Amino acid sequence: MRLSFSTLGCPEYDLDQVIQIARQCGYDGVEIRMIRGESALHTLDEFSPREIGHTREKFNKHGLEVVCISTGVRFTSLDPEEFRKQQDLTKLNVDIAAGLGARFIRVFGGPIPEDQDREETFKRIREGLAYAAQVGESRGVRVLLETHDSFSTSRQICELLGDANIENLGFLWDLLHPYRHGETFAETVKTLGSRIGHVHVKDSANFSEDGFDLTLVGEGALPIGEAVELLRRLGYQGYLSLEWEKAWHPEIEDAEVAFPHYVKVMEQYLDR
Repeated sequence: MRLSFSTLGCPEYDLDQVIQIARQCGYDGVEIRMIRGESALHTLDEFSPREIGHTREKFNKHGLEVVCISTGVRFTSLDPEEFRKQQDLTKLNVDIAAGLGARFIRVFGGPIPEDQDREETFKRIREGLAYAAQVGESRGVRVLLETHDSFSTSRQICELLGDANIENLGFLWDLLHPYRHGETFAETVKTLGSRIGHVHVKDSANFSEDGFDLTLVGEGALPIGEAVELLRRLGYQGYLSLEWEKAWHPEIEDAEVAFPHYVKVMEQYLDR
């Protein structure tokens, strides 16, 4: 298993700063969520068709893999115009991932609106996921549904997908969300199994279904070592990616503190 971080933890960094801190701290890869304060990556010159080859060369030059493009795409709305907008964003982000050589894009199921029919919403989400998976497959990019929002647990994901067999769809296991909703790490791994393509690592001292705080990894209450061991037994060979939510929680430690700390803690779990 290798280590990466999401740029959610350094949201104002430019590409050179992202690469610099990754190299200084000993990371193997980077997961891109925000650059220079912008999450709509397709609006940035660095990811335009004209410049994306140069951006890829920058990462390659320093031995860093762009692992995942972590989008905010979600297909929860029943509004046709919004659905088309999410389809367009999917294609734009798949193109960015392919251009950078990233294996994955992340999408959400999203929170189910209280005023929407549950079954109709499930149907729409499945339709969106099938579209995303098909577009991704055409460019050699796998689509990962994150354990988040109304689909935080593997049980909820199974309820959503039912008997639908969506090719090229895998899962991004965020360690915190299933756990704070009462699902053990063992239950999540047993259910999602080999379709886990990427893992978000974070830690929390106080959490419940209603919310959570954030601590430096290893200083909270999540049994991170147990998760690593379960993944090892599963034969997981992907990334353990620090999702340090600095963009959403500006009061937490800066990347200069959280990023090297994560490597130090995880190297102990990985027996490096």
